[in-house]
Amino acid sequence: MTNLILFVALLAPVVMGLGVMLVWRFLRRDKRRSPLTFKVLNLPGESLLRGIEKHDEGYYEKAGILMLVGPVVLSAWLLARMDRVVDDWTAMQFGKGDALFAVVGIGAFVWAVVGLIRHLRERRNYLDGRAAELAVAQALMPLMADGALIYHDFPGDKFNIDHIVIGGGAVFAIETKSRRKPRGGGKDSARVDYDGARLKFPSHVETKPIEQAHRQAQWLEKFLGSGVGEPVRVIPLVALPGWYVQSRVQRPDVLVSNCHNSSFMMSRSFGPPMSPAMRKRIAHVLTERYPQMES
Repeated sequence: MTNLILFVALLAPVVMGLGVMLVWRFLRRDKRRSPLTFKVLNLPGESLLRGIEKHDEGYYEKAGILMLVGPVVLSAWLLARMDRVVDDWTAMQFGKGDALFAVVGIGAFVWAVVGLIRHLRERRNYLDGRAAELAVAQALMPLMADGALIYHDFPGDKFNIDHIVIGGGAVFAIETKSRRKPRGGGKDSARVDYDGARLKFPSHVETKPIEQAHRQAQWLEKFLGSGVGEPVRVIPLVALPGWYVQSRVQRPDVLVSNCHNSSFMMSRSFGPPMSPAMRKRIAHVLTERYPQMES
């Protein structure tokens, strides 16, 4: 009976706390509707921000488990031994049941630590990615003075296009990538060589960003063409903010730029200027793709 009372006393605060949280979540439901029924365009890095929030929740969950696993397992073990307590604890014999408690405690500890490290690593990657998208969005802002229309975090089919720019003679589908530089200084540590297919960083070579940008631009070209009823030229672009990009191909299929000077998107080198009517039709198709404000 004493063991049962102690066990209930140990779990009662946890159960009561969970119960209060569930009741609060149920009572806070508001059946009224939001007055905002129009479509709301995403801000730069909107999906990455949701990813950061998800990993924040996972981090705090694993941190809580990490802090509780020791006291809870130790308390459970002590409760199981209450009927065999002796004056001399050094004389206590440990059996298979005690080993089970130890395995559970160590397993829960390792699981929490591994999850904690994973959430911290993923969270940092999301933060780096969002910082890069904000930097590119800031670099694109001057284009609006020249008549460019800019969309961020555009929802595709199970993917997002980081930025879309309706430029002078074409539409640009921009995929932003964040890559950390080596510790050493100098120009070579900040240089990316691009041969039209590969990105050669100081420490490694990548091809997936080029392939990803190309696929997304093809999808956007089909989507816009179907929406406006005529072909729309879409140019894929990989943005590497903070890097110096040295392109060894004059007219690659996929552009690569740090976007520090984005005025080239309004130039005539990508085709004759689009008519105002065409630009409005493209803008309408893009806007309609965004979801409505949640109630």
